[in-house]
Parts: sequence; C-alpha cells; structure tokens
Amino acid sequence: MLKIKYNSFSEDSYYETIANRKMQKYKNITFESYYNKYVKRKLSNYSLKEIQNSIGTKYKSKSNLIKQFFNYDKKVKTKTSLFQKQISKFIEQNIEVHSCYYCNIEYINKFEASNGEIKNSFTLDHMIDKATYPFLALSLYNLIPSCYTCNTKVKGKNEIKNLSPSDNNFDFDEKVKFKTFLTNENLQIDKNNDIELFLKEDFSNKFDKYIEILQLDNRYKYHKDKVIEMIKKRRDYPDSRIKELSDITKKTQEEIKQDLFGIYLNEDLHKRPLSKLIKDISEELKLIWKNSSQLTYH
Repeated sequence: MLKIKYNSFSEDSYYETIANRKMQKYKNITFESYYNKYVKRKLSNYSLKEIQNSIGTKYKSKSNLIKQFFNYDKKVKTKTSLFQKQISKFIEQNIEVHSCYYCNIEYINKFEASNGEIKNSFTLDHMIDKATYPFLALSLYNLIPSCYTCNTKVKGKNEIKNLSPSDNNFDFDEKVKFKTFLTNENLQIDKNNDIELFLKEDFSNKFDKYIEILQLDNRYKYHKDKVIEMIKKRRDYPDSRIKELSDITKKTQEEIKQDLFGIYLNEDLHKRPLSKLIKDISEELKLIWKNSSQLTYH
C-alpha cells in the first residue's frame, strides 16, 4: 500500500552486511567466502552480489545445497536466527519503519526495551517466496517491513507479482483510493451500516490481486468507525468554522485541519497507521484536494 523510501545508504553497504557475516553453521567462515568456495561454481561463477540482485531460479529439492545455503534461517534452533536479526537491524537503521508497508493498519516501529536494547515490532516478508526462489532470500528489495497479520495470516507464500512496495514504480497510493461516495451535502451518517467503505482503482485493475491477497477491503471494514468520526467532525467543522478557529488561534487553516483530522500528506503516510484512509476520506470530504501528483490543503 505504501512505497518504501530508502535512505541515502548505498546498496553496497547492505551487501557488505551480508557478505561479512560469519556463519557458524558453515565452518564459521564469512557468507561470501563460503559462497565463493562451495557454491559459486554451481552457479556459472556468478558473484554473490550478482546473485542477490538477480531474478532468481526455482530450486525445489530439499537437499539442494543452494536452497539450503540461501534459506539462511533453516535448521536454526532459536526462534529468530542471528543472521535474521542482523538483517533486521540494518533495515531498522536505514529505512523508516513506522507502520506496515503492506496494509498501513498496524504500527511496526522500533522501541527501547527496559534493558536499553533497541527492538522492533516488524517482520520481514519475502515478497517473492524465499523457499521457491532461494537466490532472493537475502535480496534487500525482496524484504518488506510488515506486520505479523500481513506476513503470516493473509499473504503467506502468495506472490503479488510485480507489485512490491520496494519498486520505484509502485504507485498504489496514486491509483487506488478509499471511497464512501459521500458528498459534502450528505453527511448525515451516524453508524457503520450507513456507509460502505472499499478500495477503488480507477481506469485499471492493476492492484486487484494485491487487494485480494492482503484482504484489505475486509480488514478495513473494521475501521469504518474512523470514517464515521471524520464525517461527524466535518459536520461540526465546515470551512467557515475552520476559518473562524484559524482567526482565533492564529494558526493556519492547514494546522487546524491537522489538529482536527490528523491528515498526513503523501510524504508522511508511512508515519501513522490508517494515514492513507484518513487522507483519501479527507479528499472526499473536501478538506484537501489533489493537484497533479501533489496533495494540498484547501
């Protein structure tokens, strides 16, 4: 649902994190050294970095060395391998992780534990199944910070082909909108059954499978209360009232709307759960409007 915005780190720094990892399971040599010595010759001499960035090849045999090697967390007794933790730490330090990039429903932020250790509450979903395409198990752009529900309860091993939030061309927010089809003249809504809420994509069905696999329509029905709350506030705070509050408080009308409705625009959507829902309904309620690719306040 939300495009991942990578910080200014280079892809090489992630590769170094992987390549220099000492692997106790494989004679305690680095990941790259083991690859060069035992695996590379089986892959037409591709470098580890080239493999990490490749499309990948299916390996279904459970005994296949390559499958075992790239499925880095297999046969590990602890719930989460040290290797996984190291990768999670890299993501935590280099990508802003606040809410689930798949659904924007749950917080997946990092936090400081009582012992001072920094922890996070996200899972890393493999957009393309790592068991089927083990080459991509460690690819940075195949790792999506997501909530437990998206990762294990709804998506599982399903592939949402060519629609990754890590892709530069991922444009879900532009193409798909939450809709109730209310008008400013018809805001007499008081309970959930008074409205329908669903995701609507105009002029294409590019994201139908994405919405279906992640069960977004059904999951967002639970959050109709948020929409009802916004509608009631909009009844109480028409444009004239917002202007009056602006004059009294010396705040801008944009600040008043932010205080009342919690609206986040495109660049900040990842910071709060339900921010896309709030933004889209704000458009419907004519609190904000869309000009080209930029959203602005009235």
